[in-house]
Amino acid sequence: MALHPLDTVKTRLQLQGVRVSSASAAASTSGIPTNFVGYGRHLARTEGVAALYKGLTPFVTHLMTKYSLRYYVNFQLRSLVADENGNTTFVQNLFCGMSAGTIEALMIVTPFEVVKTRLQAQQGSLIPGKKAKYRGPVHAVFRILRKEGPGGLWKGCGPTVFRQATNQMSMFTTYTWIRENIWGNPESMTPFMAASTGLVASTVGPLFNCPSDVIKTRLMNQTHSMVEPEFQYKGFADAFMRIWREEGFRALYKGIGPRLARLAPGQAITWVVVEQFRSLCDRKEWFM
Repeated sequence: MALHPLDTVKTRLQLQGVRVSSASAAASTSGIPTNFVGYGRHLARTEGVAALYKGLTPFVTHLMTKYSLRYYVNFQLRSLVADENGNTTFVQNLFCGMSAGTIEALMIVTPFEVVKTRLQAQQGSLIPGKKAKYRGPVHAVFRILRKEGPGGLWKGCGPTVFRQATNQMSMFTTYTWIRENIWGNPESMTPFMAASTGLVASTVGPLFNCPSDVIKTRLMNQTHSMVEPEFQYKGFADAFMRIWREEGFRALYKGIGPRLARLAPGQAITWVVVEQFRSLCDRKEWFM
């Protein structure tokens, strides 16, 4: 919850530059800061501090469910491919991480992030007389289903799968490498060791796959009522080329600052919990 405003700011920054059908809506975006600190202040000032927490419910719900699925799938796959001593190779770690990311993207992340993105993108207070299209997460789900069909909840699935697969592939592999080669693969990791390792491991993926994160945000927020048909992105490749051509390569890295500021500390905390839980389960008295 404490880091959610960073995700809201990231989403808004990634949507800057999208061509809209309403001239008043386009004009309302002029002069808005493009750095995440400045934009965060702007958002709180113009729409209220509560606007920083738009989409919080689907955000928290999907975090809890995807983390459970992610670590379960990764650890189960690693136990299947490990040798008799429980060791896995670099390639096996890549495969297990990629598989965990792909499964969580298809089952959990995409539909929840569609709802979260739609809620975060609403700027009703910036346009006089305009009411919010989505009144909350439940209303957003039913409206998307009614207006766009079930496929509407899986918009941006392609870049989301790529983002999650490469995120978990790089994070689990990097974490395992540091655990084994820097810390000597101890039976239990101290909180400092787990936090620092998780902090480093979680930055690798976002630095590589930020373009897919920008593209999935654009695709998830795209509806016929928001942009003219000729401005619609036709898919991953079309969005990539058009953003690069119309806004420049740097636009593909919009929101990288708040994304890293949210993701890295969050994963550091998660890995501390995971290591402490694993250490607890390894103790004999836990089963007695």
